[in-house]
Amino acid sequence: MKVFITGASGWVGRHVVPELLKHGHTITAIARSEASAIALEKQGVTVVRGDLENTDLLQSSAKASDAVIHLAYIHDFSDYGGKPAQIDFAAIKAMCSGLEETNKPFIGTSGLLGLPLPQDETVSAPGGPRKQGEEVAFSFNDKGVKSIVIRLSPSVHGTGDHGFVPFLIDLAKKNGYSGYIKDTKTRWTGVHVKDAAVLYRLAIENKNQNLKGGEILHATSEKGVSIIEISKLIGENLNLESKELVEKKDINDYFGWMSHILSMDCNATSEITREKTGWEPKEVGLLEDIKTNYF
Repeated sequence: MKVFITGASGWVGRHVVPELLKHGHTITAIARSEASAIALEKQGVTVVRGDLENTDLLQSSAKASDAVIHLAYIHDFSDYGGKPAQIDFAAIKAMCSGLEETNKPFIGTSGLLGLPLPQDETVSAPGGPRKQGEEVAFSFNDKGVKSIVIRLSPSVHGTGDHGFVPFLIDLAKKNGYSGYIKDTKTRWTGVHVKDAAVLYRLAIENKNQNLKGGEILHATSEKGVSIIEISKLIGENLNLESKELVEKKDINDYFGWMSHILSMDCNATSEITREKTGWEPKEVGLLEDIKTNYF
């Protein structure tokens, strides 16, 4: 298949690209920087230069492809629901417009944080930009586009991770102890980045034809990982005290913007995803990965 990818140079994209190439797919990817373009071209990827605001380019690139994987997003937490979200919505519309009346797959990306119970694939995401992004993609299902959304775990882990776990490690180093919120019941799901890449491939290939469009897939290989366990493991590996934080001021001073993230319980399942796609995660789990590869 000829696959068009946004975010091919990002954390997940860097693993989706070799996964697709290994299985015989050809890739066209959009790249903003010269360095990203060169790195992709060395792998055999055809590069078009631009960004998510180049909607004409996104539409024409999608139209020339057999499938689209949309991974890019502007992660500006100071304006998360503002301009970055509007750029994302316009980009999704452009790419899906390029696929209209073809029944070709568009694979969008969302997240698992903040889902209401029971946190399975049938549950609608709460309000916010990622929820709206899902709705934009699904609005093209009756226009001949096979729109599917993959919701990623809070921790997409692996060697080279620069997400939430490395942020917690940096906080521990900065403060001289590994902090956690007292009595928190917050749990996270995790997925190894290589397993996540396989799921994106399975979604476009759809070999068993179980994906008709409108499906939500959950990229989680394990659930119920306690945030306290993660924090204590960080302290242990850094030879630092693990310290519980009680007062709201102390919690906000330590975690900053991430205080809100750590209040969101995520224990989502992926049984429906596995049944529909045949996905079988094989990589190491989150806690073992942190212990073995993050220090």
